[in-house]
Amino acid sequence: MGMTCELRQLSPAYAQKLLQNPDEVLQYYDDASEGELPEEAQGEDLDLDKAWHGLHYILTGTAGGGESPWNSLLLGGEQVGDEQEHDVGYGPARILLPPHVVAFSQALGQLSPAEVSRRFNPVEMTKLDIYPGIWDREDEALDDWMQDSLAELQSFLQRAVAQQQAVIVAIV
Repeated sequence: MGMTCELRQLSPAYAQKLLQNPDEVLQYYDDASEGELPEEAQGEDLDLDKAWHGLHYILTGTAGGGESPWNSLLLGGEQVGDEQEHDVGYGPARILLPPHVVAFSQALGQLSPAEVSRRFNPVEMTKLDIYPGIWDREDEALDDWMQDSLAELQSFLQRAVAQQQAVIVAIV
């Protein structure tokens, strides 16, 4: 199975509710797995599968850092709760409120396919142990995978901006 990155659009009010009551994020993920989310949390979702860490590298040039809003998949927005009590898979979820969603979407909108290909560096990604650890393969499909995954993320964020939604992000 492995680590995947899941994003879901939420109403800003529900996002604030989760931030103010982080214990509810665990119930949110239980409800999500059973398909029983409250109406204000039934926004569009996106599963980046295992492409998340490669995308983070392409956006930031790092394995786990980078500047905002480029680092939003791993470090953006506000953490929901703490590391121990609110771990939803591989750490706590993060919430991007609408202004952060706008900033992240605008940043991604600046990337052309040529720029994504320029930033795609399998040798460096292997050195940095970028998940899922397949970058040492001589395979053009990996660049295509990053291009396609980024296009999906860009479209998802554009729709969230248009609907003035918050986004919850988690590595599960």
